[in-house]
Order: sequence, then structure tokens, then C-alpha cells
Amino acid sequence: MIEQIVIVGFGCIGQAVLPLLQRTWPRAAITVVDRSLDDRRRQVVAAHDLRAVEAGITADNFAPVLGPLLRPGTFLVSLAPSVCSRDLIALTQHRGAFYIDAGIEPWDYAGNAPASQLSNYALRERMLAFARGRETLPTALVAHGANPGMVSVLVKAALMELAGHAGLEAVEPRHRAGWAALARRLDLRVIQISEYDSQQAPGFPRDGEFANTWSAEGFITECLQDAELGWGTHEPALPPGGYRHSDGCGAAIAINRPGHRTRVRSWSPAHGPFDAYLITHNESISIAAYLTDDGAQGAGAADAADAAGRPPYRPTVYYAYRPTAATLASMQWLDDRTATRVRGARILRDEIVSGEDELGVLLLSGRYGGIWYGSHLGIERARTLVPYNSATSLQVASSLVAGMRWVLANQRRGVVESEAVDFRSVLADAAPWWAPLGGHVTDWQPKPGARSLVIADFLPDWPTTWRR
Repeated sequence: MIEQIVIVGFGCIGQAVLPLLQRTWPRAAITVVDRSLDDRRRQVVAAHDLRAVEAGITADNFAPVLGPLLRPGTFLVSLAPSVCSRDLIALTQHRGAFYIDAGIEPWDYAGNAPASQLSNYALRERMLAFARGRETLPTALVAHGANPGMVSVLVKAALMELAGHAGLEAVEPRHRAGWAALARRLDLRVIQISEYDSQQAPGFPRDGEFANTWSAEGFITECLQDAELGWGTHEPALPPGGYRHSDGCGAAIAINRPGHRTRVRSWSPAHGPFDAYLITHNESISIAAYLTDDGAQGAGAADAADAAGRPPYRPTVYYAYRPTAATLASMQWLDDRTATRVRGARILRDEIVSGEDELGVLLLSGRYGGIWYGSHLGIERARTLVPYNSATSLQVASSLVAGMRWVLANQRRGVVESEAVDFRSVLADAAPWWAPLGGHVTDWQPKPGARSLVIADFLPDWPTTWRR
């Protein structure tokens, strides 16, 4: 049981998760902290009898502002952009409190820091380094919204369904090495986090306005960053502008090209083949790292890392996102690396009149075809389930609550990624909110006869004759 919840950032997702928190833990006292408590936020605060603190959380004030709100058993839910996840985790664990966020954040994406230091790869590597030695402290579950987060749970469900479709007798793995071995046995080459948001908001965006169904600020940041993807061992050559990282786990690469300029082919059950954007996301790296078969389980020399240090097996993993029509129109205001033409932002919620957010994982095997496993949550159903939500925000909010329930059942695990949670229990907690939810077998390929499933086949704008 939770007695106190502190929400840092009371925007789109902060408001969306509020009614779910109150249904799940009706006796918990909830405090919201936000840099701007406008009339809309104050109305929600008053309607739900919340405590509110108006303060922008910075590197200078986070401890004095948040520290007095935290005590053993408190749950801090961090949903504000540019509020450093590591510093907040250190504070919550010091106070004996629990922690969850929807994405790993630095203090600032701007300034003079090189782009590589603010990549999702670098942010994750620093989080992993920070986590070492904290394994028995109060649990902090990082990057556990819908994606990143719940999609890592969906990957495991999809792997089990694909194994059944392939006729393989597969015992459900209990550890990382088992999941990697199962993916390798299935000849799994590509995992797309495949999202097609068809929610419609006629009349938006307005001139110079960036409209989105979740954080406009957050998505603009992702659009302008280099595209990042987990890098599979079946890939013969880097894409043009592609580069490897000189440190860390080595499970991913980046492309010297912003995500909103990087189109990629994808597929979903409702829309069939479609063009999306290869947007940087944490789960592209964490899933690829988790499913890496490093040959450490007593393998012979032929099954160990090669001379270049590549492991025997890893799939290619990336986020393929087709946002709403309003967001696609908003993206015209983005230059390659700047958003100076964006004059305002709008989070689409009440403006939406129809549509759904089709969010899932698309697993493609070189031998057994493919499976898409995910949600077809429509705006009408989302509104009947809980207030302050669109289909997009409800997927995120319900994932946060499912993650919090897992944390309370695993209270001394230190800093944990979504790949480490018990996927059956977390999926069961989130499924009622994500419904309809399930798997769809497919024989789709990005190009006719493209059974190698290399990244070149998925990028429609680039030549396929790449060299090493």
C-alpha cells in the first residue's frame, strides 16, 4: 500500500495517470509539482483534492523542493522533461522512497554538450553505471511508460506466440540468457516498435503550432536527435552516416541524420504497410542489449564473439513511428536540427474526434515469418475508461501504474530496466487498459523477397548498395 505519491510534472501524462493512481491506491495522498500551475492544472488539483507545489525542478533546487516530500514508502513519479533521472533516483533512494519514470532524462538537452552525450545510448550507459552498487536499495524502475517500457513486456509475449506459431517447443525463459537464446533459435532479425497513431483532430495544428498527442517538447527533442537503433549481427554494413559508439555495451548504432528526416517502412494489422519515422528511443537499445546472445554459456570458440568483438547474435531494434496527421503537419516547422519556427505547442486530447493509437511490436524472423503484438486502443474507449486521457496517454499511464505495482512487489531491487520485470504480471495489470490487445501473424516483408531483413530494405529513401 502506498501512503504518499509525488508527481513531478503535471502535464499531459501527469494528469492522465492521476485517476488511475486514485483508483488503484484510493487512500494515498498525492502531491503534484509543476513549473507552471495554470488554470487547467489548478482545476484538476482542486477537483481531486491534491496538494500542489508550483516550482520548476532544477539541478540547484531539486533536493530542497522534493526532499521534504519524500519519506520511506513514498512513490515519486517523474514525468517532467529535462529533470535528471539519476539525481532524482539518488534522492528518493536516500529517503527510502520508490521511483518510476517514463524515460531517462538529463538536466538539459540544450547548451554546449555534444549530441552524442545526450543520445539515448549515452543516457542509458550513464544510468547503468550509476546503478552499479545500488542493487539492494529501494527499487527505481526507469523508462517504463508505454514505449519505452511496456513494449519490452510485449516483446516477450510476442516471442512466446511466435515460438508457438513456428511449432517450437519453448519453455518460457526465466532469465535474460534464455530470452536471447529463444530469439536466436527463432532466427529473429528485426524488432520494430511499430506505432500508427490515427487519432484525428480537424483544424489543428494552427500556424506555427506543434500539435501532438503527448509531450510536444519531448517529441521535438527526439525528432532533432540522431536516429538510433539496436544493431543486429545479421547487418552487413552501416547505413550512410551510421556510426558505432566507442564505449559501453556496443548494442546500438546511430545515424548522423535527425529522426524526422529518416523514413522507415513498417506494418500493422489495421493499416498494413506504411511509412514511419525512425525516432531515437531508449527501448531500441535496451531490448537489443537484452536479447544479445554473447556466447557466455559455455559456448565453443566458433560461437563466441568474432574478431571485431561482435557477439554471436543480436536482432536489429528500432522505433518506427507514424504520428497523427496533425503532428505530421506540425513537423514542417522543424529544420534539420532546430525548431526555431515553432511558436507554440498543443497537446491534443479534447480536440480529438476519432481514431486509435495502434501500438505494438513487430517481430520479423528470417525463417518463421513475423508477428505483430500490441494494442488497438481507440479514443472512444479510452474516454469511457478514464478522464483526462487520449488513447496515447492511457497506454502510457496504465503502463506506469502496472510498473508501480511491480515495484511494490519487488521493493529492494535497486535501479531496474523494463526488460527485468516479470512480464506476465505487468502485462496482466496493463492489459485491461490496452485492450483490444493481442498478436497477429504476418508474412509481410519490406521488399518482395527481402528475407535477409537488413536495415537497407526498410529505408525507402536511401540506396541499398552499401559498403562496409
